[in-house]
Amino acid sequence: MSTAIVRAEIQRFLQSKSPEVLCISGRWGVGKTYSWQKYLGEAELAEELSVEQYAYVSLFGINSLAELRNSIVEETVEAKRNLTSLASAATLWRALRRGKRYILKRRPMLDLAAGYFRMKDAGDALYRAAFLGVRGQLICFDDLERAGKPLEMRDILGLASMLREQRGCKVVLLMNKERVAPEQQEELDRQLEKVVDSFLVFEPTSAEAAAIAIEGDDPVAELVRSRLIALDITNIRVMKKVERWARLLEAILVGTDDAIRDQAVSTVTLAGWCFLQRDGAPGFDFLRTFNPVSGLFGDKEVSAGEKKWRELFRSYGYGMPNELDAEIVDGVAAGFFRADAICENAMEVQARLRRDSRDSSFSKAWRLYHQTLTSDDDAVLDALYAGAVENLAAIAPVNVNATVLFLRRYGRDQQASELIQRYMEVSGSELSFFKDWDRFFGNDPVDQELRAAMEAGRAAILDERDPAEVLRRMARSRGFNPTEDIALFSKLSVEELVELLESNPGEELQGMVYWADILSKQPNAALLRANVTSAFAKIAAKSPMRADRLRSWGVWSPEGEPEPKVQADSAPEGDQ
Repeated sequence: MSTAIVRAEIQRFLQSKSPEVLCISGRWGVGKTYSWQKYLGEAELAEELSVEQYAYVSLFGINSLAELRNSIVEETVEAKRNLTSLASAATLWRALRRGKRYILKRRPMLDLAAGYFRMKDAGDALYRAAFLGVRGQLICFDDLERAGKPLEMRDILGLASMLREQRGCKVVLLMNKERVAPEQQEELDRQLEKVVDSFLVFEPTSAEAAAIAIEGDDPVAELVRSRLIALDITNIRVMKKVERWARLLEAILVGTDDAIRDQAVSTVTLAGWCFLQRDGAPGFDFLRTFNPVSGLFGDKEVSAGEKKWRELFRSYGYGMPNELDAEIVDGVAAGFFRADAICENAMEVQARLRRDSRDSSFSKAWRLYHQTLTSDDDAVLDALYAGAVENLAAIAPVNVNATVLFLRRYGRDQQASELIQRYMEVSGSELSFFKDWDRFFGNDPVDQELRAAMEAGRAAILDERDPAEVLRRMARSRGFNPTEDIALFSKLSVEELVELLESNPGEELQGMVYWADILSKQPNAALLRANVTSAFAKIAAKSPMRADRLRSWGVWSPEGEPEPKVQADSAPEGDQ
């Protein structure tokens, strides 16, 4: 059912003075509650409401009719005070006073006093009196399927029917009918038929949901909407979280080019989808290692699921992730963005984009291959080699790898080797060039000559960073550079690692030990792993207490050896 139909029916329901029950069903997250509150607020602002009081009650965790009745009293607000505002102590006090006045008008004082004494306390009496005053108002019951087990569906719908028939109320029911417990499903269908006057199924399209969730016509709002629609997202909770992340990035990237902002928004939308809707989206590993030219030659078998995600990513416009994409994906996974790192990476990407426009000869050569069936093979290969040579300073390693593999496939081995040599001469003189160069390849093939040249170039550059400070940075930021940091620590011997950890006591020591262990467990860190394991073993062998400490930190355990025991006579003197 389209949102236009749902909206029109809700507007009719709110304007009508007739007591009735409206039920709106839809999957979790599609925006039933959000849309209901939005349409209610619009009707109130336009002064089109037929009621003066409103109560919103979520049945999540409510276990009895008494609790439900009390919740109606507690949550009632008045139209002139904004129906969509939250109830408060003041609104509850007004409801209790109305209930008291209602009783005094209709029952003798003696009966009221007797009622007080029959009940456990005066508070219970006031709540009961206040509920008797619930008449002619609007009530929304949300999350019907999440009510406590003691509260059955027929009791909830029976109360809704009573409020309509005996109290002249308008009741709206919000629920996910598909998630009702199987044992209550038959009873629900039977009671809905008896109680509900209008039944709506809320199933917005992605475009309809985005129009509801993302307001505004500024560039970020428009881009977020278009990106959500491209991924066919309909869950409004996901949309609102993505919008929040996009706004955070917008604030961080103030002053950068629009292209950088647009890239960040597109990436955070894709990452948010992968993170928040894991059942229907690929994982972060796929996002981090995506390569649009992977499988270009048909040498790698691709599953149906992977093929589906690759086609979606290409149509979405997501290419090889760069350092800015990686930082944003890591931020979504961690739950926060490192503003300094995002700005630094954004500046690098921006400078590269300014150098490498879409009209470069390298881009034109690849388009010649992808977009025509009439070009001569040698013409394509010549153009590709010439374009790569002309734009060496602006080409990412992953694209050089694709070009080298392409040239080799069609018998241009000499040109492939020459391209690698020229690429290293132009770009391989700074340590920053090797940052993350291989983190995005995943399982895709890497030309062995290129890999050897990159590793040799990286090893030849002196990394003057202090290993201890690098470990402290890892502990503070909870992250690391898998290429540079593994290379740095792999140069340390076992004895140097032991000295590093023993000579840096303090509050940060445990974090340093933990992140040294994490770094050593990364792919392509076999040497580091062996050295770190040996370093931990050497430290543990110095005393049972040190062994226990490393074990408690989760970084070391003796393989095939009994756990060290502290001797009673070796305990330190003084307080234990």
